[in-house]
Amino acid sequence: MSQHAVRSTLHFQRIWHCVCLVTLLLIAACGPTAEPTPTATLVPSSTPTLDVTQTPLPTLTETPPPLDVTQEPTVVLQITQLAGSGDAPPLDMNFPPGWAYRYDNYLLPDVDGLRPVQIAYYEGPVTGGTGKILIFWAFPNMVDPFTQQGEPIPESDLWSDGLRLFRLAMVDRGCNSGTDLKRTYRIGNLSASGTQFSIIDCPESPNTRGWFAGVRVKDINFVFFVYAEPIEAMDTADGELQAILDSAIFRIPDQ
Repeated sequence: MSQHAVRSTLHFQRIWHCVCLVTLLLIAACGPTAEPTPTATLVPSSTPTLDVTQTPLPTLTETPPPLDVTQEPTVVLQITQLAGSGDAPPLDMNFPPGWAYRYDNYLLPDVDGLRPVQIAYYEGPVTGGTGKILIFWAFPNMVDPFTQQGEPIPESDLWSDGLRLFRLAMVDRGCNSGTDLKRTYRIGNLSASGTQFSIIDCPESPNTRGWFAGVRVKDINFVFFVYAEPIEAMDTADGELQAILDSAIFRIPDQ
């Protein structure tokens, strides 16, 4: 826009503001006006902010229905070192229609050999593709093997555990992968630590990206990996996947 056009626009705005001010003064002189009725407009967003460090966490007031267990768990989990059986995790989540599940055990390499870790895998339709949620739970924390004798054992760090599980279980040989900086996410009404990740250029699997978030509930560790295929689906489906995580309610009895 030329400078002459800018000056003309500003001159017109000043005149319009003066006309509006005179009109308001005339209305005020004629008598009181009725109070306006407050209104609110809800504007949905397809890409909500996942970093809730500065956002108060909501309190769930209703119990969401769990996954429809009448649907056969026929999903195929492309992950190596599966034992072939597993248990349902102690939590409920509200899934859209068309989602399926599978429970299994992942054999996690540890210092003393392979350690079975419970996993729950869910997948279903989302905008633009297929959404996937993979939960590792009831696994031991990774601790510093060089802790000196007599020093306290460091507190659990689900951020480090999430990175370890990502490298060991999520990334196949030959893939290019990457993670972002540590962030805060939300699982149900709990704050969880994690980060965004991407996996591309794999020999036998499509590109994908998403995030993981870890939370500890009554001494039980959970790490949620949330992603979609094809990778472009995450441009529109991250809000749908976060809505599933928002519905999570943990069912862990007091010990």
